[in-house]
Amino acid sequence: MTEIELETIAHDFIKENEQPFDYELNQLPALDESPYSWADDLILSLTVRAPDQLWDIILTILHKDPPISVLAVLAAGPLEDYLATNNEEFIVNVENRAKEDPKFASLLAGVWQNRMTDETWARVQKVWDRSGWDGIPNE
Repeated sequence: MTEIELETIAHDFIKENEQPFDYELNQLPALDESPYSWADDLILSLTVRAPDQLWDIILTILHKDPPISVLAVLAAGPLEDYLATNNEEFIVNVENRAKEDPKFASLLAGVWQNRMTDETWARVQKVWDRSGWDGIPNE
């Protein structure tokens, strides 16, 4: 994947997810019709088909400093899927990145166990930074 492709996907993922929506107002159909929804679809397809490309996209999105609404989607969506689907194969990537990148350690705190093994989940929890999530004060 080229740098231009990564940047385009990251831009459109952020545009698609930067506005929080209200489930009670049934805003989801409007999101499906947005010109940016293709980025969500592509990212989902890469989870199994090309996890290395998904990893690059996750990091590109993160380092564009998107709003918290996008970070929440990025953590609970692509990053959680990456870990749940490829947990044993890629946990070392995640551990190393969290140790060297505070933004990533914070993003990691937004994932749930999902289909991760208990061992992988414990390793995730060991390197995440929960500050700022779920009412935990920033340090």
